[in-house]
Amino acid sequence: MSKKKPLLFFTNLHPLPWQETRATYNLEETKHLSEHYDIKKLIPVPWFTWLKQVLVKGYRADKDTCLFPFFYVPKLMTSMHPLFLGVSMVISIKPLLWMLSAKRVIASWAYAEGVCAAFFKGFVGNKLIIESLGSDINALMTKPLHKRQMKWAFKKATFVTGKSQALVTAIKSHISQVKTEVVYNGVDFDSFTLRTSPVFESATINLVFIGSVIKTKGIFELIDAIALLKAQNISINLDLVGAGAQMNELKEKINQLGIADSVNIVGPIPHESLMSFIHKSDALILPSYREGVPNVVMESLSTGTPVIVTKVGGIPEVVKDNVNGIFIGALRAQSVSEAILQARNVTWQRETIRASISHLTWTNTAQHIQSLLEKNNDSI
Repeated sequence: MSKKKPLLFFTNLHPLPWQETRATYNLEETKHLSEHYDIKKLIPVPWFTWLKQVLVKGYRADKDTCLFPFFYVPKLMTSMHPLFLGVSMVISIKPLLWMLSAKRVIASWAYAEGVCAAFFKGFVGNKLIIESLGSDINALMTKPLHKRQMKWAFKKATFVTGKSQALVTAIKSHISQVKTEVVYNGVDFDSFTLRTSPVFESATINLVFIGSVIKTKGIFELIDAIALLKAQNISINLDLVGAGAQMNELKEKINQLGIADSVNIVGPIPHESLMSFIHKSDALILPSYREGVPNVVMESLSTGTPVIVTKVGGIPEVVKDNVNGIFIGALRAQSVSEAILQARNVTWQRETIRASISHLTWTNTAQHIQSLLEKNNDSI
């Protein structure tokens, strides 16, 4: 058996010993890439979190993962975060040594990891894939200093990948002279199995929301929609899975609307527990303002469960109206409630829904990334 080639995976978006549900998609990606590469992971952690969790509480990662303190001030001088990240790597020494010795690097988040990795590429001459995930382009490209740095980094990269065609198109709209590729995330079809029960069979509509409890996920419009449907004497229940900065505000609104008996706030749960909530629901609902291709949408579809979603970002690339999901007409409560009722009136085919994304496996994702890293075949 030939020896695996080394690969450095550089990202702040990864499960942590004290936060195991964080960015599980990158854990899946690296797990499947490890079939082809000997992977080391470089994970910057905000310095104040690192002090508390690593230095005080004693959390540790495995020998192939380096958790190091990222020295910066939140929300201040964000245009200098790539510089602060590079300095943090120098201070910690080990991240610097790992980066300078890496022949292949994946920076999963364009800013600041992608910019920082591109800087070191100038010294090492390694192969670099910068993975854009969505907000790094859709939000940060609107800021001139951030945009200038990302454009520079993208030119240095071997490839810049996006999680959807919509995202790659957005990248190209900012900088045309860059090698881009659409690389979708995958689904673990062994873990997310086909549901056995049909949907929308009972008198009560059962929905599940899985995501961050923040305004841009459309969570407040969803709660208003639940209230509208209850006012029409429609029996409906919502499992709300996740956490976020606006949870207290959301709870207050639920109580004000008098719908606490219809909203079950579950909170954050381990990734492996998601399927049980999807299986017992009639549909996953995600009325987001903006998205890439959300993993929870693909995971729901893989179980044969339809989705009720907004037509934003890369979602239309995997969701087909009345085939595996329903599109919400507009981002307001009335449209959300109408979409829920529309979903109830469709005859859904579990096998058809699951088959609609059968090509989106983590094995295919890993092989796609490998093909990009090994283009222009070399011996490193």
